[in-house]
Amino acid sequence: MTVFTASLAAVCGLLTGAYLQAAWLALLAAAASAVCPLLPRPHRKRILCHALICILAGLYFQGYDYLHRSTLLPMAEDGETIVVAGVIDSPVKRDGDTARLFLSVETWGKNGRQMDGMAAAERIALRVRLSREPEAREAERWMQGSRLSATVRLSLPSPARNPHAFDYARYLRWQGVRVTAEAEYGDIRVEPAESGVMMLFRRWQTEAADRIALLFPDQEAAGYMQSLLLGITDGVSPETEEMYDNLGLSHVLAISGLHVTLVSGMFVWSVERAGMPRRPALALTMVLLAGYVLIVGAGASAVRAGIMGAIGLLCQAGARQAEGRDVWGWALLLMLGYNPYYLWHLGFQLSFGVTLGLIVLVPVGRRFFTRGPEWLRTSLAVTFAAQAVSFPFLIYHFHQFSPLSWLVNLLAVPLLSMVVLPAGYLALLLGLIHPALAVLPVRLASALLRWLHGPLFWLEELAVPFSHWPHPQWWWIAVYALFLAALPVLWRRGYHRPRDRWLYAALFLFLLAAARQPFADGDEVRITFLDVGQGDSIVVEVGKKKVYLIDAGGTPRYPARESWRERRDPFEVGKDVVLPFLRARGIERIDHVVMTHGDHDHIGGMAALVPRFAFGSVLVNGTPPREEEAAILERFRARRVPVLTGRPGQTWTDVPGVEWTWLHPDGDSAHTGNDASVVLRLTAYGTTVLFTGDIERAGEEQLLSRSLPSPVDVLKVAHHGSSTSSSPALLAAAKPQAAVISAGRNNRYGHPSPVVVKRLMDTGADVYRTDLQGAVTLVIRKGSVHWQTQITDI
Repeated sequence: MTVFTASLAAVCGLLTGAYLQAAWLALLAAAASAVCPLLPRPHRKRILCHALICILAGLYFQGYDYLHRSTLLPMAEDGETIVVAGVIDSPVKRDGDTARLFLSVETWGKNGRQMDGMAAAERIALRVRLSREPEAREAERWMQGSRLSATVRLSLPSPARNPHAFDYARYLRWQGVRVTAEAEYGDIRVEPAESGVMMLFRRWQTEAADRIALLFPDQEAAGYMQSLLLGITDGVSPETEEMYDNLGLSHVLAISGLHVTLVSGMFVWSVERAGMPRRPALALTMVLLAGYVLIVGAGASAVRAGIMGAIGLLCQAGARQAEGRDVWGWALLLMLGYNPYYLWHLGFQLSFGVTLGLIVLVPVGRRFFTRGPEWLRTSLAVTFAAQAVSFPFLIYHFHQFSPLSWLVNLLAVPLLSMVVLPAGYLALLLGLIHPALAVLPVRLASALLRWLHGPLFWLEELAVPFSHWPHPQWWWIAVYALFLAALPVLWRRGYHRPRDRWLYAALFLFLLAAARQPFADGDEVRITFLDVGQGDSIVVEVGKKKVYLIDAGGTPRYPARESWRERRDPFEVGKDVVLPFLRARGIERIDHVVMTHGDHDHIGGMAALVPRFAFGSVLVNGTPPREEEAAILERFRARRVPVLTGRPGQTWTDVPGVEWTWLHPDGDSAHTGNDASVVLRLTAYGTTVLFTGDIERAGEEQLLSRSLPSPVDVLKVAHHGSSTSSSPALLAAAKPQAAVISAGRNNRYGHPSPVVVKRLMDTGADVYRTDLQGAVTLVIRKGSVHWQTQITDI
């Protein structure tokens, strides 16, 4: 048994402990005891040891999880307001008129006069509302480690409300947080943190960030270098972050093994040139590494790199050969022993996954690529290993991976890591002596960033196919992982003849093709009523043939009264809800966009989608467009997308058994606004669905007099369930068996109207509501209809 295999067994045990009850662990222990005597004697002890590590790790997770249970959870379920006091347990992030932080609560009470101590400190996510600019400036000075007391209103974090969307509740769960809280600035008292080691490193990090801002006159370059050198990402523009994400370069901005290798190598070289013996130099470098990891924020990738670097230095000091996989295993065991929740952190997964890939796959890759100089073959091997291992993580969490990522990483990463990064550290060190000494490295780094980012932004704008990937299935992840694990084993056993290499390449390409899920959902129509808050957005997928987007929601826009209130990257429903869903479905082309009418809550999100997809056509109601609608249509026309309208009775067929009918309006209609909404009827394999936009009573009367000859199976309820729509006459004619209402939680309009909900239920319809159930999905197949809701417990 090696440290590497023991660490893998521990990971299996943690996963088992997280998802199975203790009784299952006992059953696994009994099964291992029963099976071991039947195994060959040479393998018996090793298998038993690994099974024991697995079971102990599972029990350790369950014990750790029990000790971190929430005391405040029952009060959060009732939305109670209490007084809490504790220690700020994270850097404070101020964005506009909101400050966010983690608070380690030590005492609480119904009022400030009598406080009860916690059995163990509980971490909560606190959101502080700021009303004046001086409050914002003061919040920016709050430091991790400061004591804070406040009157807060507790709540539960929101789960994902759309398929494969970011799950805030799950994210907080693995941060050790079960409860969220909100407070006003006036209800908070903060005491400066006591001086200590952690505060000293936080202060050094802040001072280094300020020095970078002083040395780099360009604000964008300064923010980038703060992220590259110190792991502070607040200064990177949202556009640059998105570009790096889309091109697969986001790992560049994370503190990693490259940073640790560069810093430790420079330090060892310097102190040895100053006359220090080798062993003391290595020992001093290990101390430096610990301080460096703390200065850059002690993120998962930085801690992992620091531990592995320290173990490597320790082995050098003892003149021992360090096996890369065992060093990796020690780092994994130490971090998971400290906090097993790390296993569910994306940064932890990527850092350890890519590092292991580099350790085991780069030697294979250097021999796989047989032609070219050594440096080129090494670069190709490193790029392949990093991209191949990160691929499943990226498509699982973000559903995007650009084919350009392979080439961009091969060309851009060496330039950023071997020139820009050292130039940045050199500028920072020389700037400590005098800012004038840092002029040359600052100019070099700034010029290279400008030269590099221009082409990268141009590449991002290209409509590159196979950039959006559907959410991977569990069996695909297992097979892909098995392939990557088996490749170095087979290579070491001699299976590296030319035909073997062709077979490996073919299998890899087959797995990439399988990740696209080309044969899934072939004979079905999938209709997803997205939860976009107070608005409408519906995605209709006709097998793998056609995609319709009926509206795209819209976030209400309230211009900030003061500049300090402006958010760095404000929430926008098209960018933050509709786009991620389309990516999660692997959609890159939208065949038909239907803009039912020009209200912002239906078309506002469309602007974020226009540059990111290919389009077949845009269907509109034919009335003169208002300002926002006209601007969006102009953007479609600039991309040569035809803008069309229809007439009542017009039909078209996507595939046999799937037919659309335009019901309303007609070109001569005098209706405007909501009553001019596009109304479509979809007949799919015998099931009829009526999409009504925001049509109101007058429009319904015209629809009834002309275009609604028969009942429907599913009704998309008009105007979010407003009392001005869904008249008794319409419901009597439609006789829906099911109805879907798209409305925002706790919206100020009171939608849906209780009268309309009762009216629908009186017709015998099953009512689905996005405000209560999140996204609602209807899957229609030949002979079956299946409903899915994102949130089942209402």
